[in-house]
Amino acid sequence: MDTSTLINIGAVVVSLSALVISSWLARNQFRAQRHGNHLAPVLELLREFRSLDFQRNYAFIRDELPHLPSDHGISGLDADVQRRVYDIGYFFQLWAVLAYLGIMDERFVNALLRRRYLEIWTALKPFVYKERELLGVPDSAVLSVLEDFANRLEAASVERPQLLAGRLQR
Repeated sequence: MDTSTLINIGAVVVSLSALVISSWLARNQFRAQRHGNHLAPVLELLREFRSLDFQRNYAFIRDELPHLPSDHGISGLDADVQRRVYDIGYFFQLWAVLAYLGIMDERFVNALLRRRYLEIWTALKPFVYKERELLGVPDSAVLSVLEDFANRLEAASVERPQLLAGRLQR
């Protein structure tokens, strides 16, 4: 091989390397930008989660709602209880949607909120089922994403110690 052929081969190798590295950097930049666009809504959800009203509503749904009759579904509850049911139910459903869209890592949501999802769905389940029946709507309505996600979390393994330890070491 002569010198010009070696130079040409070297130039092609350098060009291909630059293309691969540029593509990799662009992909990482796109991912970071995509997740960065969702940071504000996620922070807003966390702010809501920390509020005293949210924690009181959550405790009411978990502790007191199961003692109320579910014969008339959600719409048969008084207005204040309905507000609490929808505030808490749709809050957790929104987290599930974020996980399904890949904005939040489903394993991370499992590690942090699994117990709460299972408690909330257990409390809401009879009311939601009765509400669907009364409205004559299929299972794909009224907190169906929450139901599906809670069932997935219940079936999934608990990864909390390993997942959180791995995240903290990065």
